Amino acid sequence: MKLWRVASLSLLVFALVGAGCSSKNDEALEKGVALESEVAHAASKSGRLLIVGGALRSDNKDVYRAFTESIPPQLPNVAIVPAASGRPAHYAQQFAEDLRHFGFAGDIRVLPIAVKDDASTESVDESLWRGGGRDAAVAEELADVGGIWFVGGDQTRITGTLLGPDGEDGPVLAAIRTQLSRGAVVGGTSAGAAIMSETMIAAGDSLSALTLPSVAVYAGMDSQESGQLMLARGLGFLPFGVVDQHFDRKARLGRLIRALGFSSEASSKVGYGVDEDTALLVNLDAKSMKVLGAGNLVVVDGRAAQFAAAESVFAAKGLRLSVLSAGDTLAWETGEVMIAGSETPGQEAFGYHAAQGAGIALANQRLDHLLGFSLLDNREVRELRRYAFSDETGQGVLFQFQQTEQSRGFWRYGSGTKDQYSVVDVALDVVPVAVTVTPTSS
Repeated sequence: MKLWRVASLSLLVFALVGAGCSSKNDEALEKGVALESEVAHAASKSGRLLIVGGALRSDNKDVYRAFTESIPPQLPNVAIVPAASGRPAHYAQQFAEDLRHFGFAGDIRVLPIAVKDDASTESVDESLWRGGGRDAAVAEELADVGGIWFVGGDQTRITGTLLGPDGEDGPVLAAIRTQLSRGAVVGGTSAGAAIMSETMIAAGDSLSALTLPSVAVYAGMDSQESGQLMLARGLGFLPFGVVDQHFDRKARLGRLIRALGFSSEASSKVGYGVDEDTALLVNLDAKSMKVLGAGNLVVVDGRAAQFAAAESVFAAKGLRLSVLSAGDTLAWETGEVMIAGSETPGQEAFGYHAAQGAGIALANQRLDHLLGFSLLDNREVRELRRYAFSDETGQGVLFQFQQTEQSRGFWRYGSGTKDQYSVVDVALDVVPVAVTVTPTSS
């Protein structure tokens, strides 16, 4: 098996072209969630992050061991922040049990920071913990903690309890940053992943994000499944890029692309989509990240892209997309990736006319399969077209994937005879379309 170094991920060389949208709603969005507020979160240059895309299985040893092995010996304990969950005690206890299963022997503390009461704890009303993030005594509990974990749920509950009214760090968040700078690991799943970047995706599904205006008012957790795009202030532990999670199962490529168009900062025009039961182990010292677990990391670079000026009809041209799989690493400052496997262009395994279009009847629905099997390991195809649209409104988009001279594909066996693909630097345009569906009579 060969190890390839590729420096063409386009994370460094592109200049900023598009400045996003300019509607009144955008202005309200920027003011309402303070995406570029005067409150600056000083990003740590040391420590590690473990960013999990949600639905983390209790038997995912690679991810759990990455967390426990990243805990510095001089900071031997773990603190769990359950604020995001509607069942804070239950999910904190579940994570603690998983850590014990993988041999963690240090102290595990559940910080009293929550918004919802957990019905499984009759003697405690966790909804009374709303002020825990502003409690100096709770912050002091972190002095010997080398692992901080955010459970999943609603990411706005985390930011709402840890950030002050003007976006400033509360005492607990300030203490977490201190521990991170001392070499601790800060991890989280689902909502605990969404908070990691400075710009946080708070709500929205892909089709709504691409065909409807964004919003500045949070409509509740259901709007994360079906609703218009909303961006908010995250905690900024990751100094580069925007994080999205549940990426494969919830088809969130569209909303991540849409989110990139709002920022004028180059660091917020690169997106990281993390699949379920998958993690990024981020080394802040080395400015690198490694993919762990069952799924993929999707990297979308929008820094050289042109975005439509009007939000009512979204379009993007010149995006670059990469899909990294377990074991791959990315250095975000240099753009270099390290991938084990054989290059596919020039020695493709397939030669067939892949179907263009949309729908559940088309093969290779996952991005790694679509761009691996159907594009970069297929000598007959240089472009793939996939459509997404609403049959109620007819509004939709065309995703146009193109293999260029800079594109690279890699294949290797994953587990057993599982085909594992990684792809680097595929060109992507998003084009608005109008679709009419007319049933044919039998």
